[in-house]
Amino acid sequence: MRGRLGAGGMGEVFLGRSPGGRSVAVKVVYPHLAGQREFRARFAAEVAAAEAVGGAFTAPVVASGPEDDPPWIATAYIPGPNLAEAVAEAGPLPERSVWGLAAGLVEALQAIHARGLLHRDLKPANVMLAADGPRVIDFGIARTLEVTSVTRTGMVVGTAGFMPPEQAQGGQVGPAADVFSLGVVLAFAASGSEPFGQGQPLAILHRVVNDDPRLDALDGPLRDLVAACLAKSPDERPTLPQLLDRITVHWDPPDGASGTSPWPVGVTTLIEHRVDAPTASYTQASDSTHDAPTATADTTEKELSRRFEDALHGASRPADAVELFEQAVANHAHVLGPDHPATLLRRHEEAQNLGLVGVRAEAAELFAGVAADRARVLGPDHPDTLCSRHHHALYLSGGTKNLKAARLMAGVAADQARVLGPDHPDTLCSRRNRALYLGQGGRFLKAARLMAGVAADQARVLGPDHPDTWRSHHDHARFLSRSRRLRW
Repeated sequence: MRGRLGAGGMGEVFLGRSPGGRSVAVKVVYPHLAGQREFRARFAAEVAAAEAVGGAFTAPVVASGPEDDPPWIATAYIPGPNLAEAVAEAGPLPERSVWGLAAGLVEALQAIHARGLLHRDLKPANVMLAADGPRVIDFGIARTLEVTSVTRTGMVVGTAGFMPPEQAQGGQVGPAADVFSLGVVLAFAASGSEPFGQGQPLAILHRVVNDDPRLDALDGPLRDLVAACLAKSPDERPTLPQLLDRITVHWDPPDGASGTSPWPVGVTTLIEHRVDAPTASYTQASDSTHDAPTATADTTEKELSRRFEDALHGASRPADAVELFEQAVANHAHVLGPDHPATLLRRHEEAQNLGLVGVRAEAAELFAGVAADRARVLGPDHPDTLCSRHHHALYLSGGTKNLKAARLMAGVAADQARVLGPDHPDTLCSRRNRALYLGQGGRFLKAARLMAGVAADQARVLGPDHPDTWRSHHDHARFLSRSRRLRW
């Protein structure tokens, strides 16, 4: 390893050198993600997708260890900025460079589609600008052509503003989806702004589905090509071969031997700087990127929280916030350390958000990990530890796991009674949940007996007319009735 290149939602990226002296970018997964079975499966799929794809305009895989601890993947190092960084620092690309960008991206997508894959997240941060042309990177959500755009139950993956209407609506996607994303990327490169604007993700997706793109900064054949890519119906978008035919009319690639770059001077200067000084020290984080800013080493806990809250404000529903929570956990772990209480809190909140989205199994797994780490760092009797244990049992419940959840909740309730007191609201809540899970697991008589005790204590502590007391009385009667029916 020679230095640190940056960090993202999955892990940190380092500049390394192969035994033969080749420079490589090594992505190393964060430990808290490496412990999740579902994430490991997703990462292994990314590695398989990246290894399957070749071509001059992608970053080839040099080596990988998806089963290692932690998992990692090494790709050829591309000394240059991504498109978002280039536009931010050097301004929109001139038309000639946009045609060259389009040609390279189409060839990259052809290589991806030739392997039966879709990229599904083509955006400026995933387009690197090398001296001789663009490179498409990050196959984190690439999928085979036969599957839909949903990876977690009910959740659409992708980046708002760059995904096509069919993907935004959670429908079936095909090669035309990547063509739409290509059109958005080209519009951004030529104008410096996204054609469907910015703002809250839901508002952007609404414009993607219903509004015409804003292409005021484009004209002539380039505007016509981008507009064709952004057709609402996938059937109306041009195919990649059709696009290449239209592009080559306006793009004569420079002779590689001449050393001529397809980019303007401002971008070539950025590339030269990356070649000369590509890395930061191991203890220093990289600069912010267009899509997922990483934290710097001197960032305080308060500043991290402020950044996260500002980003979260733009997410109008839990599903929109999944990647934000992953990024927040990564930033906190890097700056404050994985065992810092604030990092553990963000992990707890990440699991809670997944539970709200409906991904209960993964939420339960995350809560189990947070509870174990909080017990180790804060102590087994710390209220935060008890809270994570409670949520672990809560999201484990359902289906065949109710009785196991009831056993876990019984342990939580006992410890809460000892630490917080038998009349504490959290203790009463855990006792009620234990009885509820027993009833849902078919243990009606025991559930009725426990629920009667909970109702009596709630009436004493909260009052006989409190809604929680009434709910417990209702569940007591329901479980008692079910137990009698079984005996008859």
